[in-house]
Amino acid sequence: MPLSSPLASVLREKIYEASQNGQNSDIEMHALQPLFEMQQKLSAIPGEDELLIEYFQSNEGYHLVFYPFEGRNVHEGMASFIAKRISLLQPISFTMSMNDYGFELLSDSLLDINRVINHELFTTKNLIQDIYSSVNSVELARRRFREIARIGGLIFTGFPGREKKERHIQSSAQLLFEVFREYEPENLLYMQTFEEVMTFQMEESRMRASLHRIAKQKINIQYPAKPTPFAFPLIVDRLREKISSEKLEDRIKKMTLSYSK
Repeated sequence: MPLSSPLASVLREKIYEASQNGQNSDIEMHALQPLFEMQQKLSAIPGEDELLIEYFQSNEGYHLVFYPFEGRNVHEGMASFIAKRISLLQPISFTMSMNDYGFELLSDSLLDINRVINHELFTTKNLIQDIYSSVNSVELARRRFREIARIGGLIFTGFPGREKKERHIQSSAQLLFEVFREYEPENLLYMQTFEEVMTFQMEESRMRASLHRIAKQKINIQYPAKPTPFAFPLIVDRLREKISSEKLEDRIKKMTLSYSK
């Protein structure tokens, strides 16, 4: 489950504590102390007034990693529109991955970091338009419309004990969605679908609050020689999407050995 807003806030507080004194009485933080020490050695642990960004190169390409610590849902939308804004400054393509701690933008081209990374990148100006232009909002809405259509009574799901198959319900929902999209875009249920995508899928209000917080923070850009403990889970998450005959555990072991040299 993605981090909620209160949990994300607690996580940031714990990270800030680790950046200040390096020691903590919590059992969990004590167990993570070796990772914090390695993170500090290779890069940095962000303080309360800092946004940590890491930029490093590997055999895969150039990794640009942001750590807002806001939860996966927020990072999903943030990664998309940040990548979009960077691409307007420099022609480039990105592969994205995200988790509860941050998000990664991987490219095969070198970025002019000093030119593209600044507070203007995180402005809330034209936020909604940038989100819609950077993600496939229509596809996200199409998936969500099924439940809205079901609750709204537009789709008959079958009699008790004789429910229709999910694929039939999905087909009916997609047909209705395309009809509304083509002939009745002002339909309230159709419009509600996009509103719910922004509210629940992208968590637009949390994203906006996060951007306001980042606007008051110092941007701390680090250039580690290899992936840090904060970045490693993002790289592993991207590996899950690749087709390989190797087990994920074996690939992680190989990566760990290569990075530890």
